[in-house]
Amino acid sequence: MAHTGDETSVAGVVNTTSLAERLALHRADDLLTGSPIHGFDQRLFGGHLLGQVVLASGAHTSGGRVVESLHVYFLRPGHPGTQLEYSVRTVREGRTRTVLAVSAVQAGRELLTGLVSLGPGKPPHDPVSPTAPSVPAPEELPTLAERRRLGLAPDGVRLPPLGDWRTASRPLDVRYVGDSPRCFWFRSEPAPDADAHLHRAVLAFASDRSLLPVLARGRPMTSVDHALWFHSTPTCGQWYLYVQDCAAAHAGGGLARGTVFDTAGLAVASVAQHGLVL
Repeated sequence: MAHTGDETSVAGVVNTTSLAERLALHRADDLLTGSPIHGFDQRLFGGHLLGQVVLASGAHTSGGRVVESLHVYFLRPGHPGTQLEYSVRTVREGRTRTVLAVSAVQAGRELLTGLVSLGPGKPPHDPVSPTAPSVPAPEELPTLAERRRLGLAPDGVRLPPLGDWRTASRPLDVRYVGDSPRCFWFRSEPAPDADAHLHRAVLAFASDRSLLPVLARGRPMTSVDHALWFHSTPTCGQWYLYVQDCAAAHAGGGLARGTVFDTAGLAVASVAQHGLVL
């Protein structure tokens, strides 16, 4: 079969839909439903669930509030080809903040549960930010496909990138700083007509990328929980620098954390994820 872009995990399957379309939710009675990625035969990517949790929370809330933080637990692995259902319950509706309980269910099995906090999401005044490392600009670094052609360290995906990241299973343009998975630039497709919920959902999707390799050291691992805090509003299509490290580790797993910086060097989001060795 002729390829028009990067494959998913299934040889010959090329996704032509945008990330926004893949994450999209639809209302059915009192539930919001979504779909796993087409042509993906591995267990469901946690970032896909995180992005849809953000969208489900946004759909449940009025008054212009947006997701400012979330903390979810991954209970069971999801599988391809079966619809996802999201239920959302208001825990507290305050003057400036809303707290929601969200769960994701697939074929009667609860995959994820957690709490989401929403607020005004206004840009901070005089923000205090950690210092972003001094690294080359993303345009100066090779793409994943170029890394393969140059014989540099691989990305770790099952099928090699062919050059069009927009059609891959995880449609992000990733530029590693050196060979370490702990520091890389990423961007998604621009979404000029997107609302604030989608911009945050896409960053939530990206926030799950490469955290476990920080801990794995070659061992098979699984994510237990994932926390994310937004410090400012992200924008689809812009470059972001993701700097990750290991906060603590032991024989059975550990805690990975990360900071997402914009091109001005200001922190846009903070991430933490607990992983266990399988």
